Amino acid sequence: MRNWLAVLLALSCSLSSWSDPEIIEHQIADDGWVEVPLDFTFPFYGNSYVTSFMFSNGVVGFLDPLDVPGTGIVYDGLCCDGQDLSSFTGVRFNYTIMPWNTDLIDTGVGKFYTQGDSTFQKYMWENLSEYYDRNTSNTFDLTIYPMGNIDVNYEQVQINNHAVTVAVVGDLSQGEYEQWFYNHPTSGAIFWNSQEDDPVEIANGESVCSVIPDSHISCLYYPQEYADNVYNQQCSLDPLYDYGCDGWDDAYIEEYVEEDIPEVWETNEEDVESIFVLEEPEIFEVIEIEALDDYTLIATTLEEAIPEMEDLFE
Repeated sequence: MRNWLAVLLALSCSLSSWSDPEIIEHQIADDGWVEVPLDFTFPFYGNSYVTSFMFSNGVVGFLDPLDVPGTGIVYDGLCCDGQDLSSFTGVRFNYTIMPWNTDLIDTGVGKFYTQGDSTFQKYMWENLSEYYDRNTSNTFDLTIYPMGNIDVNYEQVQINNHAVTVAVVGDLSQGEYEQWFYNHPTSGAIFWNSQEDDPVEIANGESVCSVIPDSHISCLYYPQEYADNVYNQQCSLDPLYDYGCDGWDDAYIEEYVEEDIPEVWETNEEDVESIFVLEEPEIFEVIEIEALDDYTLIATTLEEAIPEMEDLFE
């Protein structure tokens, strides 16, 4: 009994280790941050960190925002625009990861989440608006790992009136940074969702719908183009989505028809011989039939009987 109990305990511990870590929701004020301790040591530009800070403005940093050396700033929420790091000389952004650094705010529907264990730490910004623009929505996440690698995912982001930076920064004074994207719109905008490889710049006088008609179903002036793009996308994922998709015939035959065809031709030589070789016929024999008695005897008998039959009719 004790052995079974030990097995059950080991199994329950093993199953619990397979479950996903808890997702924690945070309340972060405008231009605020929250400290997120790490369950592992994160190597970053020659340093090692065991805690992190998640900023509402789309940044994760590893230095205490209340005590960044050389800034003299007591409260620094990394507001209110992204910076072009190629010409920036300050230290405010030292040792940070910027998946989408700009001016973001929770207008009531936005959420800040974190999730992590000893194998990863994930930071999630969900449904955040650009400051002073409730019609925009920004959803993205950042994940860091014990080996020092990072992963960034964008569901949808849209910024109309603020600069945006996507980068990683070590000691900026030593040139330790990599800037993947920077844009400062002049009465324009930036749009990026999961269907785009790179951010799309929306020029002054243009709209998201005019530049990317299939970006959202709310682009009502482009319903046919939106529908066509969705249809083509589904066809590219699976030709069996609709019989009008390119490649539907071949996909249908491969999926349904070929499986139903019996394999009648896959026979060996022994099977062929047993089916098509006729049995050897019996040997022809001549049957001898004895001759009948002389028919004249029958004729004589009839002649003798005829007169008697004639008497019947007299």
